[in-house]
Amino acid sequence: MRLHAGIITCITLGLASAAQAHPHIFVDAGLTLIRDAAGRVTAVDVTWRYDELYSLILLEDYGLDPDFDLSLTPAEIAQTLGFDLNWNGGFTGGLVLSQGDRALEVGTPEPISLTLLSSGQIETVHRRPVSGGEAGDVAARIFDAAFYVAFEMTLDMEAAGCAPVLVRPDLDAAYALLASAIADIGGSVDADDNFPAVGAAFADTVVFQCAG
Repeated sequence: MRLHAGIITCITLGLASAAQAHPHIFVDAGLTLIRDAAGRVTAVDVTWRYDELYSLILLEDYGLDPDFDLSLTPAEIAQTLGFDLNWNGGFTGGLVLSQGDRALEVGTPEPISLTLLSSGQIETVHRRPVSGGEAGDVAARIFDAAFYVAFEMTLDMEAAGCAPVLVRPDLDAAYALLASAIADIGGSVDADDNFPAVGAAFADTVVFQCAG
């Protein structure tokens, strides 16, 4: 998830300041909650659809689709599946599930699929086990605290017996928080080394309103 920062920054942002340079990667996200007979969430399928530029860089980096037909062979998929699950730098997948004030336990991801869309975007799906919940509404967020990756929960949100409600962040408040955090460290940010952990303030929330 943290590869190619220099390439992306140079291509897309030129001489922009570090504050303006965040985020580097843009991902549309989707969720499918899997519930048991009692209505408890037991697993979640997470879809990440990468922006066009980062998808292009990934294709070049992994040597995918050399004939530019927007179709990956089974061998290409097999050699690349799960590439985005080797997290580092403190990133733990970005997914937070909660019921009221209680966070659910989200386990280790397993890759499910990798697809090259007709738009040229790479889309991956992985599954994570979930425990500690009960029947009822579930709130979901996906974010990178370091705001290196910007997630938008704009893809399908599904759960049997539940209706998803998207709640957008207050961007004015988020940018005010960012400005205040940068001021607190003297108004200067050195690349990604000391960028404030403000990703949660920019995060979408999806509330799955479940019948039980």
